[in-house]
Amino acid sequence: MDHLTTDWDQHFQPADDALHGVTDNFYENETFWFSFFVPERAMGAWLYSGVRQNAGVSTGGLFVWDDTATQPADLPFYEYFSWLKPPTEVGPDRVALPNGITITTIESGMVYDLAHTDRDGTSVQLRFEGLEPPVPLRAGAPPYPTASHFDQTGHVTGHLVLDGERVDVDCFAMRDRSWGPRTERGYPRIGYTWLADRDVSVLAFSRPVDGVDEVYAGYLRRDGKVSRLVSGQRTVDRDPAEGWVTAMTIDAADEQGNRVSVTGEARSRMVLAGATNVCVNSVMRWQVDGREVHGEDQDVWSMKQWRAARGR
Repeated sequence: MDHLTTDWDQHFQPADDALHGVTDNFYENETFWFSFFVPERAMGAWLYSGVRQNAGVSTGGLFVWDDTATQPADLPFYEYFSWLKPPTEVGPDRVALPNGITITTIESGMVYDLAHTDRDGTSVQLRFEGLEPPVPLRAGAPPYPTASHFDQTGHVTGHLVLDGERVDVDCFAMRDRSWGPRTERGYPRIGYTWLADRDVSVLAFSRPVDGVDEVYAGYLRRDGKVSRLVSGQRTVDRDPAEGWVTAMTIDAADEQGNRVSVTGEARSRMVLAGATNVCVNSVMRWQVDGREVHGEDQDVWSMKQWRAARGR
């Protein structure tokens, strides 16, 4: 695989596939997130794991949603563990967690084999192949101002077995990797929006400023180059009763002044509640550069903001 080169001031290292050393902060957390999709079925899915070394627990699991439901109890599959034992393997070549997820490094930072097994027979076998090197979020940028955080899109192939049905997976999807202190209070309102195919990747972090969702970070891969997004706007249409995203436009510019404009519609969503916040994850169908591309929007609110926005 030919890899794009970057001039980031921070680079993903082979040691970053394993757990990192921690400070004495009780809220130290490491996360491993891989998404995958079946666009023709409006199906989205996450393999999400967290390791809180100072607390002595691991968290996370598998989420699968489609256009039949939005709430966790009604989704095709949902397991989100909060208090499991620490991982049984934590090396750079393999991480195995008691939530059923294993991550095997084939090529550090670029190629991973992913597996999940559940006691009720649900299983996942996937390969993630990066489309660009992991891109670091600049130090101090929300929502992880004191943590290391990398994002990366990739080509994901393999299959999911759900309720006895084998569902083949061949999609483009996002992963991220982070480590550092993370509490369960004080999450700001934020948008995390991405899309990808073989020719383009777009990731936009946005936050409300003076009544508009301002793009303040992210990246663009186009024409064999990766550059940081530094400005732009996320414009959202919402369901009048439920408040969640129905359609969206993103117009953004990178550090060189190159612009990207995409429009999309939401096809399904999962409402994921945290301790003090809610994240509505929508499968998106985008139009970019004259063609259809798939991706996701993560719409994050504090509980109080979410209730107020919906008149509850």
